[in-house]
Amino acid sequence: MNLLEPVAAALNGAAAPSRAKTMRVGLVSTYPPRACGIGTFSRDLREALLGADGVSAVDLVAIVREDDVDEAAEVVTRIHQDQRGDYAAAARVLERRGDDVVVIQHEYGIFGGHEGAHVLSLAAELRQPMVLTLHTVLSAPSVRQAETLRALCERAALVCVFTETARRMILDARLVSPERVRVVPHGGPTELLPDPDATVRLARPPHRPGAPESRAIGADRSVLATFGLISPGKGIEMAIAAMPAIVARHPKALYVIAGQTHPEVAKLHGEEYRISLERLARDLDLADHVVFDDRFLDIDDLSSMLAATTIYLTPYRSREQIVSGALTFAIVAGCPTVSTPYFYAEDLLASGAGVLVPFDDPAALAEAVVGLLDDPQRLERTRSEARRVGAELAWPEVGRQTADVLREAVALGRPTTAPHPPPVTLPRARASHLLTLVDDVGIVQHADGSVPLRSSGYCTDDVARLAIVALGLGRTTGAEAYHRMLARSLGFLRHAWSADRRGMHNFMSYDRHWLDEPHGGDHLGRAAWALGEVVAAEPVPALLEPSLILLREMLPALAEQRWPRTMAFAALGLARADPAVVGGEATAVLRDLAGRLDRLQRANASPEWYWAEDVLVYDNARLAQALIAAGARLGEDEMVREGLRSLEWYAGELGIDGPFLQLVGHRGRRRGEPRPGDGDEQPLDAAALVEAEVEAFVATGDEARARHAVRAFEWFLGRNRLQRAVYDFSTGGCHDGLGEAEVNGNQGAESTLAYLQALLVLDAAGLQATLPE
Repeated sequence: MNLLEPVAAALNGAAAPSRAKTMRVGLVSTYPPRACGIGTFSRDLREALLGADGVSAVDLVAIVREDDVDEAAEVVTRIHQDQRGDYAAAARVLERRGDDVVVIQHEYGIFGGHEGAHVLSLAAELRQPMVLTLHTVLSAPSVRQAETLRALCERAALVCVFTETARRMILDARLVSPERVRVVPHGGPTELLPDPDATVRLARPPHRPGAPESRAIGADRSVLATFGLISPGKGIEMAIAAMPAIVARHPKALYVIAGQTHPEVAKLHGEEYRISLERLARDLDLADHVVFDDRFLDIDDLSSMLAATTIYLTPYRSREQIVSGALTFAIVAGCPTVSTPYFYAEDLLASGAGVLVPFDDPAALAEAVVGLLDDPQRLERTRSEARRVGAELAWPEVGRQTADVLREAVALGRPTTAPHPPPVTLPRARASHLLTLVDDVGIVQHADGSVPLRSSGYCTDDVARLAIVALGLGRTTGAEAYHRMLARSLGFLRHAWSADRRGMHNFMSYDRHWLDEPHGGDHLGRAAWALGEVVAAEPVPALLEPSLILLREMLPALAEQRWPRTMAFAALGLARADPAVVGGEATAVLRDLAGRLDRLQRANASPEWYWAEDVLVYDNARLAQALIAAGARLGEDEMVREGLRSLEWYAGELGIDGPFLQLVGHRGRRRGEPRPGDGDEQPLDAAALVEAEVEAFVATGDEARARHAVRAFEWFLGRNRLQRAVYDFSTGGCHDGLGEAEVNGNQGAESTLAYLQALLVLDAAGLQATLPE
């Protein structure tokens, strides 16, 4: 298949926009010097656009992890990946610069927030048409991945993908309507195009201190090559494992592996993968047949390497990959290729520019390579087809096509979608009081004012909440203190669990003695919720694996629980975790718990009391939230609707659309009693309502739910019966309740964590403009 045919088909019939007016383009992406394939793509795209007709300027917004010393002159502002406030600020910079259209390069891992949700804040603030380029399209995304991408596509004037396969995938997933999708191929530098008059030399491998002097690579070698940022998903070990069979047939064969370890992999695992590859090469006695070049290659080195390459290898291990810059570059350079059948390779090599082999099959890879080396005529035919395909992928042509799409987006304007509620400026959450309450055991339960009351000790309920908050703060700020806090919280939960008793301790004295026997109850459900959130976030394996093991151990005990809130807390955790990670037993337990909650709700509800219980007590909205979350995860639409109906009734009983929210008092309210119920109003209930409304907003996209979430949060800030802030702006703590005439002066763990957890959930949904610090 000609890779450009879908482009022509997609644009066929559309009137060409006028080219009289030049465009100023905003481009949001990672960017050099950050070592990232998408950054390299964006640098090349910028140059290609500037060479295209009608583009006057390209303003770069660079997504960074750290403050790099060097910064390109074309970068007009930065977005610190995990700082959500930077996203909205970048949109305002692009508006001030007068950009006509903004292109966002999308890959989940380059944006902050859960599943890259922070980018939604940028999209919501843009005043120009936005074009979205998808570098990842998953055939089976997680619920949150799909939600994030669907919301982003809704705000895009046009969505670009690299192949027809990717186009079919996003249409099958109903992420965007067909008329708004354009297929534009990945480009490759013109410097890589074959030059028949050039002298081909393969650079001498770099010399490492302490290692023998590297030898020059002879021109008589049959060079196999793989380049790019190195990570386990590249499957390089499969190619190395194939080399003995290749060398047996072609003793001059040489495999060159070029590129640095991917920075995100190096951050978590160091050079573990590269070391394992080097060890494998030694074990297979391949010292003369495998060479490692651990540089991030510049265009001259890359051009030299690919010009000298006999066969290019991409033994990648994931079928899901819908684009590969490395494979594009190799084809532009005219390299015959042997590859595993990931989506992009299937498309790009379909006309004969390469050979496809099964995943994780070194014998098949060796057979394919030997087959080409044994047959020079077949090898040359494959090379000729690679050159033909590659000539169509050079950046000038791709830049022209991209500029056409951008002009079309300008003509279309912003899509007419329902207005998103403007981000609300909420207070930055000061961490000082949280850090005051937290120690190396857990979090002290109570406080006298803001002074920790050590005699109150610790409880599993609070530590489970702390794990969720630490996870969120770590994700949004990147501060190491919150990662340590999360690890210690998980250690407390592990210590509280008793597999023999199928329960958990809840209360611990300040001197670290348990005060109760292991048992079931809310604390067990909350612990499962926290573990599910950790598993869903997929942190480093050293945190993920212990969390996953503990959650799986707890499943039989969770299945035995009968208290509605315990079931709801556990269901929330199990709904968060990816079923493919936690396994079928967890999904079965989720289905059972959610099913029981659903039956309780349906059996007990009536028009005047649409609730699962005959009494409203504490953390009430979690029951509705669990039905919505579990229903969405299980694909049970009627369960979601039942959760939405019960939440709507409950929020109405609290006056969600009135001048202020009045929560059920801590003594509760029974069926038939007048609202709101007796006792102090508690932060726990306000936070539960915030999170349930956000859950409803994410599940439905209903902007009324978003407004209700923000309105519920404002209870903390003074939109309440006493018109008094329950959040303490001076300490960062939260008061323990709203009494009849006064705010409770104490700032304990439960209240402070409730406030922070609600704030983080609003932030993740894009419903506020500032980040916790």
